[in-house]
Amino acid sequence: MSAPIPPARPRASLDLVISRAQAAWDNERRGTPLPETFVLMSRAYYDKTMGGPGNDVGMYDDAAFIVSAQGFSSWNANTDPSRYGWNPGAGKYMARLRPGIYRYRRLKHKMNSPSGYMAYGQGDSPVTVERIREDGGVARTETGCFGINLHRGGNNGTSSEGCMTIPTGQWPAFDQTLSGILKGLNTTGFTLILIDTPI
Repeated sequence: MSAPIPPARPRASLDLVISRAQAAWDNERRGTPLPETFVLMSRAYYDKTMGGPGNDVGMYDDAAFIVSAQGFSSWNANTDPSRYGWNPGAGKYMARLRPGIYRYRRLKHKMNSPSGYMAYGQGDSPVTVERIREDGGVARTETGCFGINLHRGGNNGTSSEGCMTIPTGQWPAFDQTLSGILKGLNTTGFTLILIDTPI
């Protein structure tokens, strides 16, 4: 069964996206300027039109917005693990990135696998995650380097054990857009802002 994807991309305006990013930025970094280039991720963007009320897993019901002087674009996204509960591979509950401001960079997803490909991730920059029980409750919160990447999702699921994913059909254009912006700025890093409220 395929992972549900909205019939259209998110339609929030640039002004609204910047205002929400600014509010999140001021909450943590008041007194410093909002970066000119950033990616805003909105969890539960489609909370009233997809799944049940509030946030859901296993579907692309979130949104990603790329903001830079080179342009503005919106994308369907997933910011949750594909399921909640115990992750035997990690020996912990599934991770969900906590809302906040993080430093991400271009890097290889599945670094040690022949199927690895270039995507984006935390690298050695710490992030804060919530470990989610089967019932959706937070078992614990921890900060560190857990390989929470932003990468291509799957057709039959969102392909996430805690990463953020973009639908397969949108990934090539998303990657071309973001990597092109970073290349033009002669950098591999960018600011990622995650909010847990729909825009």
